[in-house]
Amino acid sequence: MRHWIEHLRASLGWSISGVIILFRGEVSARMEFAAAIVCLLWLTAIGRSLAEIAVFVICAGAVLALESLNSAIELIVDDVSPQRSEFARRTKDLGSAAVFFMLTATGLYVLALSIGAFVAGV
Repeated sequence: MRHWIEHLRASLGWSISGVIILFRGEVSARMEFAAAIVCLLWLTAIGRSLAEIAVFVICAGAVLALESLNSAIELIVDDVSPQRSEFARRTKDLGSAAVFFMLTATGLYVLALSIGAFVAGV
């Protein structure tokens, strides 16, 4: 049991380190986090339900998770292929596309909740 607790503590430290690396090194992650805070405040202001807000928080978390993976992919590609190459461009573009799709889905969800609130008469 003690080994599990030590491993959990170490894993938490590695995760915190990753979060720090992400937010220090990626402007897009800071922008996505700021947008999530604004959207969270907006959804609260227009009176969306706790369940709807929870789904948004999950979506925003998924955006940041994908941003983390995209950043990791970029680091690996830069190490494996430091020169410009079609492989590197395509790999990075695919990682970026994953983030774009999740951002779009999250944005559409916020838009749908917003329209629903105004149609219902806030």
